[in-house]
Amino acid sequence: MLAAWASRRPLARNLPALLAILGAACLLSLIGIPTTVAAQHPSTSESPEPAASTTAAADSQAVPVTLVLLGHSVQGRPIRGVEMGAGPRWLAVIGGIHQGREANSTVLANLLLHHFRHNLAEIPEGVGLAVIPDLNPDGALAGTRANANGVDLNRNWDAAWQPDAYGPSGLVPGAGGTRPFSEPETRALARYLLDRPFVAAIFLHSRGGLVVPGPGGGSVQLANTIARAAQYTYLRGWTAYPLSGQASKYLARRGIHVAIVELTTHTHPDFPQNLQGLRAALAWTQHLPPPTEPRGVADAEFSHICRTLPGPYRAGLTSPLCPW
Repeated sequence: MLAAWASRRPLARNLPALLAILGAACLLSLIGIPTTVAAQHPSTSESPEPAASTTAAADSQAVPVTLVLLGHSVQGRPIRGVEMGAGPRWLAVIGGIHQGREANSTVLANLLLHHFRHNLAEIPEGVGLAVIPDLNPDGALAGTRANANGVDLNRNWDAAWQPDAYGPSGLVPGAGGTRPFSEPETRALARYLLDRPFVAAIFLHSRGGLVVPGPGGGSVQLANTIARAAQYTYLRGWTAYPLSGQASKYLARRGIHVAIVELTTHTHPDFPQNLQGLRAALAWTQHLPPPTEPRGVADAEFSHICRTLPGPYRAGLTSPLCPW
């Protein structure tokens, strides 16, 4: 198992309620699945107890399912995911890195989670699927793109990081955070993905009906595979505005292939298209070699990032280590 290896339109105004309903439905469907703190006690995971003699119950016996806790947000809300399958190669689907107008990415992630939780046989042999529906729960509650600190969680990674970062509204002062990985949400996801055998990741955004690859040939193949299956437009690179501190660039350096999916609108989850896209991505992942060893990231690495920051951003630190 994976654990052992280590929005202002009319419909958009109703998205928080829809997110709450879908999130509750998904969690209710997962009753009986043990909770694991991914970064602290990975060896305590167990498979769910078999239910009645149905096809879904047989699938549950054959395919492990585990609820994991990645960490907590700035305001202390849990960031949870669900692992389905046994690997040894794993694919992650991440929703809600941006909330606000992009909250339909969390709706889609919950729909995909619900589907595969009840259709475990669709996960190919040798592949594990992890779904993290909401990386930014504080932003989801507030209806904002950024987290509770006003930081864009896709501008806070150690990849050409800048303190001020561009978004759809232009340059936003402080959107990159005070330093790379200053936010607990980005640190939690980085640890989770790099401490475990992930070979690919899909980040859900909106809008545009596009699939954009991260750096590298593998990311290009993954994005093309999803675009063809979902009937989205493949876009080789983002040119609308400059990007800094992106998750995709950081993860690509660590050997994880990344595709960024932009849903067609800010309101609809595009579930049928993205179900086909994820099925194709899982089949593609099946042919990748599994990682040969962990690529773990620890506090020491985050601390090194802080020590190498330019003086103005290091001035507030009280010791050589970051105060996290």
